Amino acid sequence: MRTVLFALLLGTAPVAARTPDGGGALDAADLADALPAPQREAIVRQLQRNEASLHQAGLLAAPTAAPTPLQWPLQVQPDYPYAGYFGVSNFVDHDAAFPGHVLDYACGARSYDTAGGYNHAGTDYFLWPAPWRTMDAQQVAVVAAAPGTIVGRSDGNFDRSCAMGGADWNAVYVRHADGGTAWYGHLKNGSVTPKGLGESVAAGEFLGFVGSSGSSTAPHLHFELHDAAGQVVDPRHGDCNAAPERWAEPQAYEDPRINSLSLHTEAPVMLACGTVDGAPAQEDLHDTGVVAPGQAFYVMASFRDQRRGEPSVLRLRRPDGGVHEEWRFDLTDGGLPGDFYAATYWYWRQVLPGDAPLGVWRLEAQFQGQDYATAFVVVSSAQQRRNRVEEARAAAARLARAPRR
Repeated sequence: MRTVLFALLLGTAPVAARTPDGGGALDAADLADALPAPQREAIVRQLQRNEASLHQAGLLAAPTAAPTPLQWPLQVQPDYPYAGYFGVSNFVDHDAAFPGHVLDYACGARSYDTAGGYNHAGTDYFLWPAPWRTMDAQQVAVVAAAPGTIVGRSDGNFDRSCAMGGADWNAVYVRHADGGTAWYGHLKNGSVTPKGLGESVAAGEFLGFVGSSGSSTAPHLHFELHDAAGQVVDPRHGDCNAAPERWAEPQAYEDPRINSLSLHTEAPVMLACGTVDGAPAQEDLHDTGVVAPGQAFYVMASFRDQRRGEPSVLRLRRPDGGVHEEWRFDLTDGGLPGDFYAATYWYWRQVLPGDAPLGVWRLEAQFQGQDYATAFVVVSSAQQRRNRVEEARAAAARLARAPRR
């Protein structure tokens, strides 16, 4: 019944499901971080010393009463190839008990705690898809969510952590006019702003690039907010957090999107960790924008906040606008046990017929009321493939319909 209803909403006949040839998912357990108590206490003491010195030097004004509104803390670079670039894995844990007692601002369980007594104190924005490749290319910057004064910074720490632990992170700490302080953690090594203690930053100003330094399982920004008294503040208002909303543009609890549609000459390979045998590594996606008639290739879709029972429809469209192939996909078709994942990717093997028309084709998708598209070029020879790569890229950029959020 759900499939029929979905098809009616699209104005088409029911579309047959197709099982993917491969893929996988990440959930909160795969996308986590921690600040062990001794490390957190050391950071707090250092910030207190820094603020006292800055006050004495007249570089910190007395706090105002009005809470400082927050702007979006990430900025994607213009050369980033996909429609979406992030997901959210964990929110602030409002249940002080531990371990295994979690409660997020919306009364859900999208958070975590540890046996050592750490209750997750921030919001985690992870890179998706291909987080290690995106991190290495420095394609997603961390920017100041509000104007303020730098009261702490750290850099020079290893940034390819893949596990929880006690390593130091790279971070920037910005004191706002209301006396509160925002923590921006896990930044890429060597990318932290050169501005020092006491210098001002504007909202939207560059602070560093997303990395995986410190106790971290994958590249992400840990955004943590404290009030003037040093208490953790959850900037999201909800049924289990009576505090007012602090984001100027409230963010959805679940924000289901297709982050990317892409073509690949071989099955794309994701990585759980950005090091292999101690050496830096990144995903090998075998991206392409050009294929030939009769050539095997793969199409991939990466999702964020994918929930069972919320199907997507994918299709290949010929240069004349006709549909070459169309199929439905739901989380159930992927064979995973969970009903919800913060991030997933799926790919399907394709072979165009030997007489496939040459020209610009489209890979399209519809998911949760959004349309997505990218373009690729079907050519007849290796020489044409070389000549048409730029055309394929330009067409793909024109057809990317989803906003980069």
